[in-house]
Amino acid sequence: MKRIFKKIGVCLLPFLLIAIISFAAVNDDVFNDTIVAGKPIPVITDSLLNASYSMLAKQFGENKIMPAGYEKQILFALSYFPELVHISITFKIEKSTSGIISTRPFIGSLLRSSGKRSYLVVINDSTEGRSMPTWLNCEINGQIGILGHELSHIIYFSKQTGLGLLGLGVAHISTSFMDRFENKTDSVDIERGLAYQLIAWNQYLQKYFRPMNPDFAPQPDKPDAHERYMSIEHIRQVMANSKVYSN
Repeated sequence: MKRIFKKIGVCLLPFLLIAIISFAAVNDDVFNDTIVAGKPIPVITDSLLNASYSMLAKQFGENKIMPAGYEKQILFALSYFPELVHISITFKIEKSTSGIISTRPFIGSLLRSSGKRSYLVVINDSTEGRSMPTWLNCEINGQIGILGHELSHIIYFSKQTGLGLLGLGVAHISTSFMDRFENKTDSVDIERGLAYQLIAWNQYLQKYFRPMNPDFAPQPDKPDAHERYMSIEHIRQVMANSKVYSN
């Protein structure tokens, strides 16, 4: 009898995985929102960060844990995502020889309502043996650009049920799903007003990622039908068709 149930379970597993993944299907409606975009700024300067820090800390610092010395960049990026003002987010630097930056919900909060979930943004860093460039070594515009991408992930996560988030985890095994998911996430970052900063991030990767990983380096100037992250040219195409950048 146990063998029969085991066989049934094995047979049903693919259907269960499909059902879970379906909850995480990339739905354009989830990415579309009515939040007014922040003002696009071609170059964010240190003086602008310093001048706006106190105000942004009061407005967007609630429930945010940030590494010392990087609060200004993080808060400035958060200012483009006002619906996250009360959401608990921990930004943490971890030593690692691979990876650059990633975002996920805390496991213990998965089954909570979206407004009560908490999230972790991991910034990878290492002084030795790295196979990828680090967020810490990028200039502030690029840092803010990719932070906007990660915060766009949290916007998406916040619109998912707990089962949908589990499905998203399973869906990472699908290359085509992840290509579309990350590409759409870039589009949110752009429409929020951070396209110039996302371009700066791409330029940083072009300069430092390619020499470190010549076989796997991104091609930021060449749009591709199967690109995971938008190329610089693709970002500019989106900007040209967006009302956010029309002035």
